[in-house]
Amino acid sequence: MDHQIFADTPGLNQALFQVTHGLYILTSVVGEKINGQCLDSLMQVTNMPPRIAIGVGKRSLTHEMIVESGIFAANAIDRECIACYDMVKHFGFQSGRKVDKFANIAYVKGELGAPILPDSKAFFECRIVRELTLDLGTHSLFVAQVERAGTQAQGEPLTYNEYRRVMKRGMKEGG
Repeated sequence: MDHQIFADTPGLNQALFQVTHGLYILTSVVGEKINGQCLDSLMQVTNMPPRIAIGVGKRSLTHEMIVESGIFAANAIDRECIACYDMVKHFGFQSGRKVDKFANIAYVKGELGAPILPDSKAFFECRIVRELTLDLGTHSLFVAQVERAGTQAQGEPLTYNEYRRVMKRGMKEGG
């Protein structure tokens, strides 16, 4: 066996980077206030009824908004959309408590009220099933009913692993 073995948290986190999953912009709304953040923990959990589960850090404004409103939209990032790589930075590396993340971002208000990004490969408008929400300590696991969804014919979903590779390569090339 040629594996490097880890038992410490940084090593375990490095190993967890090998888990393949998509990259999303998670959005929510409370009244007129909207916010969004990056999300890499989403999975379909049932197809009848159509439900997904997401893991969201409790310290985020988006988490607070989802708890209050019970709704969110998950926008799957299109790997062929060059501007989408900057969207990951925009939504992932600053706090909605300090910055209006949607000040210069095009979006459409979904039927449930959460923003839908027009450049996304797909979107899922969801309502959480409160009795299925789990407290995971630092995060909450929300199980949600998919009320409405949309996809674009062109494009491919971006995975978190691919995003990390592209960004690492860009940093090595000085970009």
